[in-house]
Amino acid sequence: MANQASDPKAVMQTLMRKRKDEQGLFPPFRMSMRFKLTLPVLIFVSLMGYMLFNTTFRLVRQLAIEKNTSRLLATAEVYAETIKVPMILGAQNDVKEVMAWMASRPDVQEVRLEDAKGRLVHSINPDIEFPLTVQNSQFGGIYTISPDMYAAAIPLVSEGVRMGRVLVIFSHLGFDHELKNIFIERLMLFFVMMVGLGILTMGVTWVAIRPIFSLKRTVEKILAGDLTARARIRSFDEVEDLGEAFNEMVARTSTSLDRLRMRTEALEESEEKYRQIVESASDIIFTVSAEGELALLNRGFSGYPREEFFRQGFVLFSLLNKEESRKHFEDALIEVCRTKQPVINLSLTHRHCQTQEEVFYLLNLTPVLDHDGNLKLLQGVMRDVTELRRVEMMKDSLIRDVTHELKTPVAKFQMTTAIFEKEMERLKLKEQYKDLFKILNSNIDRLMYTITSVMDLSKLESGNVQIERVTFDLRDLLHQICQDMDAMVREKGLEFTTDLANDPLRVTGDKNMLYRLFMNLVSNSIKFTAKGKITLRAYKHEGMIRVQVEDTGMGIEKEFLEKIFDRFVQKTASSLGIGVGLTICRDIARLHQGLVWAESEGLDRGAIMTVELPPAE
Repeated sequence: MANQASDPKAVMQTLMRKRKDEQGLFPPFRMSMRFKLTLPVLIFVSLMGYMLFNTTFRLVRQLAIEKNTSRLLATAEVYAETIKVPMILGAQNDVKEVMAWMASRPDVQEVRLEDAKGRLVHSINPDIEFPLTVQNSQFGGIYTISPDMYAAAIPLVSEGVRMGRVLVIFSHLGFDHELKNIFIERLMLFFVMMVGLGILTMGVTWVAIRPIFSLKRTVEKILAGDLTARARIRSFDEVEDLGEAFNEMVARTSTSLDRLRMRTEALEESEEKYRQIVESASDIIFTVSAEGELALLNRGFSGYPREEFFRQGFVLFSLLNKEESRKHFEDALIEVCRTKQPVINLSLTHRHCQTQEEVFYLLNLTPVLDHDGNLKLLQGVMRDVTELRRVEMMKDSLIRDVTHELKTPVAKFQMTTAIFEKEMERLKLKEQYKDLFKILNSNIDRLMYTITSVMDLSKLESGNVQIERVTFDLRDLLHQICQDMDAMVREKGLEFTTDLANDPLRVTGDKNMLYRLFMNLVSNSIKFTAKGKITLRAYKHEGMIRVQVEDTGMGIEKEFLEKIFDRFVQKTASSLGIGVGLTICRDIARLHQGLVWAESEGLDRGAIMTVELPPAE
């Protein structure tokens, strides 16, 4: 899949197959642009032509009917004047001849003559019936029987006396038909012109959109995988500009795909390299999503194979811990998610699922954030320190046993020295051996201090120390330390100043442990400061309570600032103690969820020891 994704031709072929799959057996209906442009034009022009022809036909027909009616009426009046003279003379034969002459016209169907009382005098075609309206003796004028039949009634009046009526039926068969034929011929001619217009429009449209078909064929070639295909368009208009822009876009896309392929290959190579590094790492490396899903694990541990962790999920990480270790693990997870800060060297104790032996790990949890600062992943590295822990436990056990065994003889030696000193005083020889007693007591005190410090450190590191947590104002404790150390400060001729916050600095913790922490820091400053001053300050800083002990003593090299908190590390070999005082300070601070660190600009430039503790809730 990765190789296919890096090949531009394969990408194009995949897109082509996807397009065909989406179309299925029946591709979607497509209509050419030339038809889309021609059909609306033809339909619109045809409708407009039909409406124009229909309106013209009706207007011409109406005008023709009106003109024809006037002509027939005039003809009927001429007939009436012609027949009036024979009627006045009473020449019936002449009347019949005139009526016969009138009926001889091809458009006359019937001629009738009525007397003044409306009685029929003579009829050429008696079978033809006149409409009732025309039969009314009072009717005069033209009456339309049908589109091709008209009845005319003309009264015969002589010197104001009504003599009767002349009734004529005119027939204009084929008038509308002829008129329609004329318009149909024109309509057919219009249709032929419309067909010609459609063909012309299609031709013009084809010429106009032909470059687009060339562009379409080029796109199909590109989709088929030919990234060298280019559109050859010479239309000298905007379509040619579009083709040039398209060719430029394809060229840039091809270049981008080539670069993408090279980057993908490099990424795959790098991914494979780092995958091998992760897979072959001796440490356990895992990542967990923000939703708690296990995303990466390079190996199994604590008796479970890797597949079991993926099957049961990240919850198995927590279940493997012993009860106290599980609480620390879950608290660390919550702390990392809340503060988005890493947790380093978290000690975990597992129970091996097969042998039931204890397995010790050191865990580093690091949050991975996105561009917006939101938690994206949790990255963890676990190191199996079981063997180191066992060696450490053996060493600690040996140290505790040795110091415990030394404590009794040292106490007996101290007590014997005190008895011997009293006996020398009784014999009045104490003054003679006072320097010897001073050396003995000094070394006994030093040895007892060393034994006590080692035992205290062992208790702190074993986790068996009991903390009596109370809430109090830290300023009271610092004032007590100032009073207790005042004599030592005056003895060395140093200046001791305090700068404590005006507001209460309330903390929750063990008073005795915190007293020892700050007492050790102040003692160290006094010990390593030959002249100058020592400043003790306490204040609130970014939601924490910060205490600083600053001196003008011998200072600390920058590369030595972190090492001084390790066990059995001394700044100078001749110093009183064995180098565990600052280690005890560090462990006491950790027990109170605090931090301690040292700052110095170098030798003979003094030092600042800083402690940060969380305020009481």
